[in-house]
Amino acid sequence: MRTVTPYDQDTQNKVGQPTAPWAVTWLTWPILFAFNVGLALRAIIQNSNYSNVLTTLLITDVVVLVTLEFLFPVQSKWKMTWRSFFRDLKYIVAGGATIAVVDGLLGLASIRLNAGHVGPITYWPLYLSVPTALLAVELVNYWQHRWSHEGSGRVGNFLWRSHAAHHLPEQVYVFMHPAFHPINAFTVRAAVTVLPLYYLGATPETVLVASTIVTFQALISHFNVDIRAGWLNYVLVGTELHRFHHSANLAESRNYAVTLSLVDILFGTFVYRPGTLPERLGVADPSVYPKSNEFWSVMKLPFKQELEPNFSNTPAADLR
Repeated sequence: MRTVTPYDQDTQNKVGQPTAPWAVTWLTWPILFAFNVGLALRAIIQNSNYSNVLTTLLITDVVVLVTLEFLFPVQSKWKMTWRSFFRDLKYIVAGGATIAVVDGLLGLASIRLNAGHVGPITYWPLYLSVPTALLAVELVNYWQHRWSHEGSGRVGNFLWRSHAAHHLPEQVYVFMHPAFHPINAFTVRAAVTVLPLYYLGATPETVLVASTIVTFQALISHFNVDIRAGWLNYVLVGTELHRFHHSANLAESRNYAVTLSLVDILFGTFVYRPGTLPERLGVADPSVYPKSNEFWSVMKLPFKQELEPNFSNTPAADLR
């Protein structure tokens, strides 16, 4: 596990004076998290349409987060612009939706697929089945994600070239989340999300709550606002952690978990630097890659044979 204070790295950008009111900095995450989980549980109690619930939560989260980004950006240079917005739209069209919508759709697919299927956690109460489902999905996702960055050979190179589109933007904000190649957004995430839930025998109710949490965490982890989570960073992946995953500095761009930072802690890839921001976002050597708005060139990346993974050969656990 690697935790670095603001004074350990002279190259880090210190946040300095708060760029958002105290309530925005400290209450945005817990209030929205409680709202999402609460609405999901209410839907279960009232036997509501789960599809409508997931859609309502997605729209509400995006509207609230994008509004706060417009009002209180932690970095002006990371803000969404008209140019980046139209770039993002291309990826949304290519993927059929933002990656958050993909997660939601896969959650719905899991709900239908798991109906009537019995597995190890089928009859568990939600307070046990949901954490188990989250952990199972996270473990599969973690290794797929880590191999996409650190893998070698033909498979590793293909995984990185399919994933690189998400790291080409030099900004991180909520609406850039769909900057994914369709191969990565659909094929890989479908396997990561649907299969573990199916083999566990997760009930539709378990899938609803788990999918709600995963989708929300994926959105807020790309949030361009100075929000803090304190000790919760050691449990859940949020903005403070995932920002460093997008760092162009290979020594700090770890944090492969999407929802549970406990997995990064377990496997030695946890980077937490309170009160600091990455010096630069994107890939280490932009000259090797097409620009993020060169859409068709990015779409061709998985089929190129020469491109090497944009990551150091130093094992993550050996970081000093």
